[in-house]
Amino acid sequence: MKLRFAHWLAVLGLTGTGGLWPAIGLAEEANGGISPAAHLTQMIGGLVIVIIAIVVLGWILRRTQGGLSRGSQTIELVAVRSVGTRERLMLVQVGEEQVLIGVAPSGMRTLHTLREPVSVEEATTPDFSSALRRAVSGRREAGGERS
Repeated sequence: MKLRFAHWLAVLGLTGTGGLWPAIGLAEEANGGISPAAHLTQMIGGLVIVIIAIVVLGWILRRTQGGLSRGSQTIELVAVRSVGTRERLMLVQVGEEQVLIGVAPSGMRTLHTLREPVSVEEATTPDFSSALRRAVSGRREAGGERS
């Protein structure tokens, strides 16, 4: 695996410097200077290396950090209620136990530990299209249609 990675790294290095681009050798001028086509080829090679590096680093980051958050969740956020501009109450499920936590700019505090878990119903929030449809139909009924 490491040998294959080293091989691809060498190929990418040669690509960026122009070693694998035969157009560079053909595009050089007789006086020893590099033509605009050679500069363009090197620039495109460098761009390809940067894009490949971004993709590879993103894949590595996802593999290393993503593995930590996967699996069974032992801590689950059950409900959140805002009680002020910067204060919230959070109901957190930890295993079989539920804990009520107060969150403020000064920090977090455990307010209460529930002996019996509270079941929270899933509140269905309407999507934007249905809310817009209701608003438009209510407006038509109240004011009539304009011509």
